[in-house]
Amino acid sequence: MGKEKVKRMAGELLIEHLSKSFMTADKQALSVLEDINLSVENGEFVAIVGHSGCGKSTLLKIIAGLEDADAGTVSIGGRILTGPGPDRGMIFQEHRLLPWLTIEQNVTLGFEGNTRKENFEISDRYLKLVKLEGFAKAYPAELSGGMSQRAAIARALATDPQMLLLDEPFGALDALTKIEMQKEIIKIRRENRSTMLMVTHDIEEAVYLADRVVVMTSRPGKVKDIVKIELAEPRNRGSADFAWYKQRILVHFFDDDEEKIPEFTI
Repeated sequence: MGKEKVKRMAGELLIEHLSKSFMTADKQALSVLEDINLSVENGEFVAIVGHSGCGKSTLLKIIAGLEDADAGTVSIGGRILTGPGPDRGMIFQEHRLLPWLTIEQNVTLGFEGNTRKENFEISDRYLKLVKLEGFAKAYPAELSGGMSQRAAIARALATDPQMLLLDEPFGALDALTKIEMQKEIIKIRRENRSTMLMVTHDIEEAVYLADRVVVMTSRPGKVKDIVKIELAEPRNRGSADFAWYKQRILVHFFDDDEEKIPEFTI
Protein backbone atom coordinates (compact mmCIF):
# COMPACT_ATOMS: atom_id res chain seq x y z
CA MET A 1 0.00 0.00 0.00
CA GLY A 2 3.01 2.27 0.42
CA LYS A 3 3.52 5.09 2.87
CA GLU A 4 0.41 7.05 1.98
CA LYS A 5 -2.62 6.51 4.15
CA VAL A 6 -5.69 5.44 2.18
CA LYS A 7 -7.96 8.43 1.68
CA ARG A 8 -11.38 7.72 3.20
CA MET A 9 -14.32 8.28 0.90
CA ALA A 10 -17.45 9.98 2.17
CA GLY A 11 -20.84 9.09 0.79
CA GLU A 12 -23.61 6.56 0.90
CA LEU A 13 -23.57 3.06 -0.53
CA LEU A 14 -26.24 2.81 -3.20
CA ILE A 15 -27.42 -0.49 -4.70
CA GLU A 16 -29.77 -0.07 -7.65
CA HIS A 17 -31.75 -2.79 -9.48
CA LEU A 18 -29.11 -5.42 -8.74
CA SER A 19 -29.70 -9.00 -9.91
CA LYS A 20 -27.51 -12.09 -9.97
CA SER A 21 -27.88 -15.65 -11.31
CA PHE A 22 -25.63 -18.70 -11.33
CA MET A 23 -25.51 -21.56 -13.83
CA THR A 24 -26.36 -24.99 -12.40
CA ALA A 25 -24.61 -28.22 -13.41
CA ASP A 26 -27.37 -28.91 -15.95
CA LYS A 27 -26.87 -25.46 -17.55
CA GLN A 28 -29.95 -23.89 -16.01
CA ALA A 29 -29.90 -20.30 -14.74
CA LEU A 30 -30.56 -20.12 -10.99
CA SER A 31 -31.70 -16.66 -9.92
CA VAL A 32 -30.15 -15.75 -6.55
CA LEU A 33 -30.80 -12.00 -6.25
CA GLU A 34 -33.56 -10.09 -8.00
CA ASP A 35 -33.91 -6.31 -8.33
CA ILE A 36 -32.18 -5.35 -5.07
CA ASN A 37 -32.48 -1.66 -4.18
CA LEU A 38 -30.83 -0.46 -0.98
CA SER A 39 -29.00 2.57 0.34
CA VAL A 40 -26.65 2.64 3.35
CA GLU A 41 -25.66 5.98 4.81
CA ASN A 42 -22.08 6.87 5.62
CA GLY A 43 -21.33 5.60 9.15
CA GLU A 44 -24.47 3.45 9.37
CA PHE A 45 -24.62 -0.18 10.57
CA VAL A 46 -27.00 -2.31 8.50
CA ALA A 47 -27.65 -6.02 9.11
CA ILE A 48 -29.06 -8.35 6.44
CA VAL A 49 -31.08 -11.40 7.53
CA GLY A 50 -32.86 -14.10 5.55
CA HIS A 51 -33.15 -17.81 4.86
CA SER A 52 -30.09 -19.79 3.79
CA GLY A 53 -29.60 -19.53 0.05
CA CYS A 54 -31.39 -16.19 -0.37
CA GLY A 55 -28.24 -14.49 -1.68
CA LYS A 56 -27.13 -12.53 1.42
CA SER A 57 -23.47 -13.51 1.15
CA THR A 58 -23.53 -13.13 -2.64
CA LEU A 59 -24.78 -9.56 -2.22
CA LEU A 60 -21.91 -8.83 0.19
CA LYS A 61 -19.36 -10.30 -2.24
CA ILE A 62 -20.73 -8.14 -5.07
CA ILE A 63 -20.34 -5.03 -2.88
CA ALA A 64 -16.80 -6.16 -2.02
CA GLY A 65 -16.01 -6.58 -5.73
CA LEU A 66 -15.45 -10.33 -5.42
CA GLU A 67 -18.46 -11.20 -7.60
CA ASP A 68 -19.99 -9.48 -10.62
CA ALA A 69 -23.68 -8.67 -10.81
CA ASP A 70 -25.69 -9.62 -13.90
CA ALA A 71 -27.61 -6.34 -13.80
CA GLY A 72 -27.73 -3.17 -11.73
CA THR A 73 -25.05 -1.06 -10.08
CA VAL A 74 -23.28 -0.58 -6.75
CA SER A 75 -21.78 2.82 -5.95
CA ILE A 76 -20.23 4.68 -3.03
CA GLY A 77 -20.52 8.44 -3.01
CA GLY A 78 -21.62 8.36 -6.64
CA ARG A 79 -18.63 6.27 -7.81
CA ILE A 80 -19.63 3.02 -9.51
CA LEU A 81 -17.73 0.06 -8.04
CA THR A 82 -16.12 -2.24 -10.60
CA GLY A 83 -13.92 -4.42 -8.40
CA PRO A 84 -12.23 -4.76 -5.00
CA GLY A 85 -10.73 -1.69 -3.34
CA PRO A 86 -9.09 -0.56 -0.09
CA ASP A 87 -12.23 1.46 0.72
CA ARG A 88 -13.94 -1.86 1.60
CA GLY A 89 -12.68 -4.43 4.09
CA MET A 90 -14.29 -7.87 4.35
CA ILE A 91 -14.46 -10.32 7.25
CA PHE A 92 -15.61 -13.89 6.63
CA GLN A 93 -17.00 -16.55 8.95
CA GLU A 94 -13.61 -18.27 8.83
CA HIS A 95 -10.72 -15.99 9.79
CA ARG A 96 -8.70 -16.92 6.67
CA LEU A 97 -5.40 -16.00 8.27
CA LEU A 98 -2.34 -17.40 6.51
CA PRO A 99 -0.96 -20.06 8.92
CA TRP A 100 2.70 -19.60 7.92
CA LEU A 101 2.66 -15.89 8.77
CA THR A 102 2.68 -14.30 12.21
CA ILE A 103 -0.32 -12.27 13.32
CA GLU A 104 1.64 -9.06 12.66
CA GLN A 105 2.48 -10.26 9.14
CA ASN A 106 -1.14 -11.23 8.50
CA VAL A 107 -2.38 -7.80 9.59
CA THR A 108 0.08 -5.96 7.35
CA LEU A 109 -0.24 -8.32 4.37
CA GLY A 110 -0.23 -6.23 1.21
CA PHE A 111 1.81 -3.38 2.69
CA GLU A 112 4.96 -4.37 0.77
CA GLY A 113 6.05 -0.75 0.20
CA ASN A 114 6.28 0.01 3.91
CA THR A 115 9.31 -0.16 6.15
CA ARG A 116 9.37 -2.67 9.01
CA LYS A 117 8.82 0.19 11.44
CA GLU A 118 5.74 1.38 9.55
CA ASN A 119 4.30 -2.12 9.46
CA PHE A 120 4.95 -2.53 13.17
CA GLU A 121 3.14 0.72 13.91
CA ILE A 122 0.13 -0.33 11.81
CA SER A 123 0.03 -3.79 13.36
CA ASP A 124 0.48 -2.42 16.88
CA ARG A 125 -2.37 0.07 16.47
CA TYR A 126 -4.95 -2.39 15.21
CA LEU A 127 -3.93 -5.30 17.43
CA LYS A 128 -4.39 -2.99 20.42
CA LEU A 129 -7.79 -1.99 19.05
CA VAL A 130 -8.94 -5.64 19.06
CA LYS A 131 -7.15 -6.42 22.35
CA LEU A 132 -4.45 -8.64 20.85
CA GLU A 133 -1.42 -6.64 21.92
CA GLY A 134 1.30 -9.08 22.87
CA PHE A 135 0.31 -11.61 20.16
CA ALA A 136 2.00 -9.94 17.16
CA LYS A 137 4.65 -12.68 16.90
CA ALA A 138 2.22 -15.56 17.48
CA TYR A 139 0.95 -17.78 14.67
CA PRO A 140 -2.76 -18.40 13.93
CA ALA A 141 -2.57 -21.97 15.24
CA GLU A 142 -1.62 -20.57 18.65
CA LEU A 143 -4.80 -18.48 18.94
CA SER A 144 -8.34 -19.43 19.92
CA GLY A 145 -11.22 -19.03 17.48
CA GLY A 146 -12.27 -15.74 18.99
CA MET A 147 -8.72 -14.39 18.98
CA SER A 148 -8.30 -15.42 15.34
CA GLN A 149 -11.44 -13.49 14.42
CA ARG A 150 -10.06 -10.47 16.28
CA ALA A 151 -6.92 -10.74 14.17
CA ALA A 152 -9.03 -10.96 11.00
CA ILE A 153 -10.87 -7.79 12.04
CA ALA A 154 -7.53 -6.05 12.67
CA ARG A 155 -6.36 -7.09 9.19
CA ALA A 156 -9.55 -5.73 7.60
CA LEU A 157 -9.23 -2.44 9.49
CA ALA A 158 -5.54 -1.96 8.68
CA THR A 159 -6.28 -0.50 5.24
CA ASP A 160 -8.48 2.13 6.93
CA PRO A 161 -11.58 1.15 4.92
CA GLN A 162 -14.61 3.37 4.71
CA MET A 163 -16.81 0.29 4.81
CA LEU A 164 -16.52 -2.97 6.71
CA LEU A 165 -18.37 -5.96 5.23
CA LEU A 166 -19.04 -8.78 7.70
CA ASP A 167 -20.19 -12.18 6.41
CA GLU A 168 -21.41 -14.20 9.43
CA PRO A 169 -18.17 -13.31 11.26
CA PHE A 170 -19.21 -14.80 14.62
CA GLY A 171 -21.24 -17.78 13.41
CA ALA A 172 -18.61 -20.36 14.38
CA LEU A 173 -17.96 -18.95 17.86
CA ASP A 174 -19.42 -20.14 21.16
CA ALA A 175 -22.21 -18.03 22.66
CA LEU A 176 -20.11 -16.17 25.23
CA THR A 177 -17.30 -15.39 22.78
CA LYS A 178 -19.88 -14.20 20.25
CA ILE A 179 -21.34 -11.72 22.75
CA GLU A 180 -17.85 -10.48 23.58
CA MET A 181 -17.05 -10.01 19.89
CA GLN A 182 -20.32 -8.15 19.30
CA LYS A 183 -19.36 -5.68 22.03
CA GLU A 184 -15.94 -5.26 20.43
CA ILE A 185 -17.52 -4.46 17.07
CA ILE A 186 -19.58 -1.72 18.73
CA LYS A 187 -16.42 -0.23 20.27
CA ILE A 188 -14.52 -0.44 16.97
CA ARG A 189 -17.38 1.24 15.13
CA ARG A 190 -17.40 4.12 17.61
CA GLU A 191 -13.66 4.63 17.27
CA ASN A 192 -13.29 4.17 13.49
CA ARG A 193 -16.68 5.52 12.41
CA SER A 194 -16.76 3.02 9.56
CA THR A 195 -19.90 2.08 7.68
CA MET A 196 -20.74 -1.56 8.49
CA LEU A 197 -22.82 -4.01 6.49
CA MET A 198 -23.32 -7.42 8.10
CA VAL A 199 -24.91 -10.68 6.99
CA THR A 200 -26.21 -12.84 9.82
CA HIS A 201 -28.67 -15.64 10.57
CA ASP A 202 -28.88 -14.43 14.18
CA ILE A 203 -31.83 -12.05 14.52
CA GLU A 204 -30.87 -11.12 18.09
CA GLU A 205 -27.40 -10.19 16.86
CA ALA A 206 -28.94 -8.04 14.12
CA VAL A 207 -31.17 -6.16 16.58
CA TYR A 208 -28.30 -5.72 19.04
CA LEU A 209 -25.85 -4.25 16.52
CA ALA A 210 -27.70 -2.60 13.65
CA ASP A 211 -29.27 0.77 12.99
CA ARG A 212 -31.47 -0.95 10.41
CA VAL A 213 -32.21 -4.61 9.62
CA VAL A 214 -32.89 -5.64 6.02
CA VAL A 215 -35.11 -8.74 5.76
CA MET A 216 -34.66 -10.77 2.57
CA THR A 217 -37.16 -13.10 0.91
CA SER A 218 -36.33 -16.70 0.05
CA ARG A 219 -34.45 -17.29 -3.22
CA PRO A 220 -34.39 -15.33 -5.39
CA GLY A 221 -33.56 -12.83 -2.69
CA LYS A 222 -35.45 -9.56 -2.68
CA VAL A 223 -35.77 -6.87 -0.02
CA LYS A 224 -38.92 -7.83 1.91
CA ASP A 225 -38.76 -5.29 4.74
CA ILE A 226 -36.38 -2.79 6.33
CA VAL A 227 -36.73 -2.37 10.09
CA LYS A 228 -35.24 0.69 11.74
CA ILE A 229 -33.99 -0.16 15.24
CA GLU A 230 -34.72 2.69 17.62
CA LEU A 231 -33.32 1.49 20.93
CA ALA A 232 -31.25 3.39 23.48
CA GLU A 233 -27.57 2.50 23.88
CA PRO A 234 -26.36 0.26 25.37
CA ARG A 235 -29.04 -2.13 24.17
CA ASN A 236 -30.65 -4.48 26.67
CA ARG A 237 -31.28 -7.93 25.17
CA GLY A 238 -33.71 -8.76 27.96
CA SER A 239 -36.04 -5.78 27.56
CA ALA A 240 -39.57 -5.91 26.14
CA ASP A 241 -38.60 -3.30 23.56
CA PHE A 242 -35.75 -5.51 22.33
CA ALA A 243 -38.14 -8.47 22.12
CA TRP A 244 -40.61 -6.37 20.12
CA TYR A 245 -38.02 -5.76 17.42
CA LYS A 246 -37.08 -9.45 17.34
CA GLN A 247 -40.76 -10.28 16.88
CA ARG A 248 -41.16 -7.69 14.15
CA ILE A 249 -38.39 -9.42 12.17
CA LEU A 250 -39.28 -13.02 13.08
CA VAL A 251 -42.83 -12.80 11.73
CA HIS A 252 -41.38 -12.66 8.24
CA PHE A 253 -40.13 -16.23 8.67
CA PHE A 254 -43.33 -17.80 10.03
CA ASP A 255 -46.38 -18.94 8.06
CA ASP A 256 -49.83 -17.96 9.27
CA ASP A 257 -50.64 -21.51 10.36
CA GLU A 258 -47.56 -21.77 12.58
CA GLU A 259 -47.48 -20.91 16.26
CA LYS A 260 -47.82 -17.17 16.77
CA ILE A 261 -44.96 -15.24 18.32
CA PRO A 262 -46.01 -13.46 21.55
CA GLU A 263 -47.04 -9.85 21.12
CA PHE A 264 -45.13 -7.02 22.77
CA THR A 265 -45.75 -3.32 22.91
CA ILE A 266 -43.14 -0.61 22.55
